[in-house]
Amino acid sequence: MNALSDTLRELMDRRDLTGAKLAKDIGISSVSVSNILTGKSRPRQVTLSRMMKRLCENPADEQALLAAYESLGDAKMSTTPVVDDEENAATEEERVRRFLEMKAAAVSFRRDVAMALDKLRLNYRQDVARGPVITDLLIEHKGKRIALECRANVKRDLEKSLLSARIIRDELKCDRVFIVVHESDLSLRAACAKEKNIGALELGQLAEGKFLEAG
Repeated sequence: MNALSDTLRELMDRRDLTGAKLAKDIGISSVSVSNILTGKSRPRQVTLSRMMKRLCENPADEQALLAAYESLGDAKMSTTPVVDDEENAATEEERVRRFLEMKAAAVSFRRDVAMALDKLRLNYRQDVARGPVITDLLIEHKGKRIALECRANVKRDLEKSLLSARIIRDELKCDRVFIVVHESDLSLRAACAKEKNIGALELGQLAEGKFLEAG
């Protein structure tokens, strides 16, 4: 048993669902559901997505289920097989397409940030790492180390962006870390205001270069 098993059982109880009924609804075998509920295997992401649609009634339920899934970490366990039907295939293709779309947006935005730095004629390095900790861009200017984390869609995971910025600040010994976004984001600004040496930076502000003089 694990956190995912416990969370799934709680959600199933709320909906008065048996393992067999859930298996039928999401297109996998009863044995596969049983293995997930007993902690013997983990669901594939397409299976997890279908579980969320069937079991979660609100964002809080979705967040709880995602957190439980992520808590499995790198634990060694098999993944459940997916029934080869058209609906599962369509769901998986939709998930992959969303991933590719987000990846393309992230790469494009990072290029825009690099171009803005080039126009400022700043020396910077990309993908600066220390062990497993890596930052998108690192500027060394007048004795200061300034890391830039490019976020094409910071709303998708604001807390993760903040946590990454803290780790980069501490592990890469940065004087400042800026989370760079397309346009002003009030939630991001409010969150960064509570942090030490972490700031929010719009692409237009970056192009002006004034961030270099931030305290």
